[in-house]
Amino acid sequence: MTRDQASTYLDQFNGKRIAVVGDIILDRYVWGEATRISPEAPVPILHVDRETTTLGGAANVLHNLHTLGCQPLAFGVIGRDGAGEETRGLIDALGISDCGLIVDEARTTIEKTRFIAGHQQIVRVDREEIKPLEDSMQADLLARFRAELERGDLAGIILEDYAKGLLNQEMAQEMVDLAKEARIPVALDPHPMNELTIQGMDLLTPNRKEAFEMVGMVDVDHYKVAPLEDTRLLDVAEKLLKSSQCECLLITLGGDGMLLCEVGKKPAHFETVAQEVFDVSGAGDTVIATIAACLAVGAPLIDACGLANQAAGIVVGKLGTFAIDPDELLASL
Repeated sequence: MTRDQASTYLDQFNGKRIAVVGDIILDRYVWGEATRISPEAPVPILHVDRETTTLGGAANVLHNLHTLGCQPLAFGVIGRDGAGEETRGLIDALGISDCGLIVDEARTTIEKTRFIAGHQQIVRVDREEIKPLEDSMQADLLARFRAELERGDLAGIILEDYAKGLLNQEMAQEMVDLAKEARIPVALDPHPMNELTIQGMDLLTPNRKEAFEMVGMVDVDHYKVAPLEDTRLLDVAEKLLKSSQCECLLITLGGDGMLLCEVGKKPAHFETVAQEVFDVSGAGDTVIATIAACLAVGAPLIDACGLANQAAGIVVGKLGTFAIDPDELLASL
């Protein structure tokens, strides 16, 4: 991937409408310094300097699509609470469409609070209620999804599963079927805790741990060989392609880069371009957003993965959830 190629794709991303269906999360960061241990318990005392919030989960995918120049559409659920208002405010401030954002009076907005001492995360506090959507809300979400499909200008769909209760088998499969009828590419970022068996997707993007869990195999951490020589990993990829009937599978491998497997083709390995790794949270969101944007403009999958790998190498060098900056992406090439 050259800078000129990437620049051409970024220009083509402009205005592409891509729907993101998934678990909306608010990421909160409490920043400070820890210089001593508490006399009450063996824990650090954090002297707080500031607090920041950013979009997390499926909302981070929205944010990445926005910074890439696309026009993302949010489909998800928030609660009627302070975190929900803050989440909607962040979405609205970016000009992201909230056409599919539903307020559930009985649900707490998912919020993850990370406490950072210097450059080190010392604890994370999660506030969430994991429960399925009520039938009426599921019907409402599907109706809003169909309405956007009927406009005829959707260029891509991302299903972003954090196993918080939004996506279920019936609704996800119906969305994929509708997308296939409309010939719109669909990508799924799965979570093994939510055992979806969706058929007919264009792209599946688990990380290594998730991929092994999805086929009922145990990964062995000390089993270190090159990805293209890793028979266990290749076996997992083959099983996933077969069970999901998916056209393409991209397994993210952390410091080992990414492995692309397509039906009828030899696997391709992308070595990581990360110079330093501060925080891997949100890297998968950046990967699926970049690939979906590329597929929306008809880019070859090999180019999409190359650009996504470059983008992921940048965001893991940032502390906290971070949406890719196109200028920084181009400068890195």
